[in-house]
Amino acid sequence: MDAVTNLSGPISPTEQLRPFDVRRDMGPVADLVELCFADTLDPEGKRFIQRMRSAARNNGILSWAAVNAEWLNMPLSGYVWEQENILVGNISLIPYNIEGRRSYLIANVAVHPDYRRLGIARELTIKAMEHARKRGSPGVWLHVREENDQALELYKSMGFAEHARRTTWISTTEPPQDELGIKSIFITPQGYHWSILWDWIQHNYPPEVTWHLPLNSKVLRSGLWGSIYRLFNRARNRQWVAQHDDKTLAGLIWQASGSYADLLWLAAPSDVDNKIIQTLLNHTRRQLGTQRLLKLDYPARHSVQGIRKGGFTPQQTLIWMSVDF
Repeated sequence: MDAVTNLSGPISPTEQLRPFDVRRDMGPVADLVELCFADTLDPEGKRFIQRMRSAARNNGILSWAAVNAEWLNMPLSGYVWEQENILVGNISLIPYNIEGRRSYLIANVAVHPDYRRLGIARELTIKAMEHARKRGSPGVWLHVREENDQALELYKSMGFAEHARRTTWISTTEPPQDELGIKSIFITPQGYHWSILWDWIQHNYPPEVTWHLPLNSKVLRSGLWGSIYRLFNRARNRQWVAQHDDKTLAGLIWQASGSYADLLWLAAPSDVDNKIIQTLLNHTRRQLGTQRLLKLDYPARHSVQGIRKGGFTPQQTLIWMSVDF
């Protein structure tokens, strides 16, 4: 979520940039985020707003969160901007670990429409970067919608560099009615192909931009140990592999989710034929039916034609950026 502004001058006596206070700010920040991103919130985003408002009414949760905010992988720390005692700006800091290194994601950069172009977003971002630097973080990350040119220019001017673009795809309500992409491709449940599929998954889902996703090799892997792990963790998945002449071409894993859409993980080489992706997605959607929406996160501009013909539409493309200290 992002909303940005231009450069600002000194902070006036009627302005205040201060740390986010869980007890007093949770409700107003929920209102501000909803106002700024109403036209882009998906069902998951709307549920996030509802949870914030619910927490704002629970003193017990607020007291606990106020003590632990800095260590939770949740947007419970950050900074706000007040103008004449009205909260008009917010920036969240989400701590996380990648390969044992502590870092932060900047999120929920929101400025009230009536107070934009005053430099508030820049000042909030500077403060968030200082926060992370003082706590020994090697840098900070953020993501911004691809079409938000103003945000991109701001972050580039502050030293952020682009690392990846990821597109979120959502299934259409009905499976595709056309024939499978390549009839000679054989689709089989995943069996002894796990090693090569996991190599492709790791390439397509690098940890620095997918740490927030429930990507867990213990949950996804095939075989006895994978089945045992899923049994004890009440996890469900199904897997399919596309083959031709005994050669593994690509794989697809379905994972049940408690969110509004179940998840798909696409395991494929970067040069995979679009028709292979189309064939695999068509087969999978026919197997699963249409009771639940399906969501696929994948590198932007990769296999676009195959994913579209497999019955998916793009929801958003996010640009992941970072700056090192």
